[in-house]
Amino acid sequence: MERPVYRFLHLLFALGSLHLLWLVGLEVKRTQELRGEINSTRAQVTHLEARLARLADEVAAAQTSEYRDALVRRMGYVRKDELLVPSAP
Repeated sequence: MERPVYRFLHLLFALGSLHLLWLVGLEVKRTQELRGEINSTRAQVTHLEARLARLADEVAAAQTSEYRDALVRRMGYVRKDELLVPSAP
């Protein structure tokens, strides 16, 4: 015949096993969530790097003298000895 203490130990072992199984499931869920966050962050970094490259190209284009000359002319300025001819409506 089984002693009552062994029944308690078996119950304690079963509860401990269930708790361990629950903790493992929780860690698997956390790992999947973190992997999803890592993937979305990597995609965001890639997007931001592409945007940075485009902005760097725009800055490089704005540093040229042709761009500055065109910008100044759009503002209505002319060079010395040039006449501003208004465009016809």
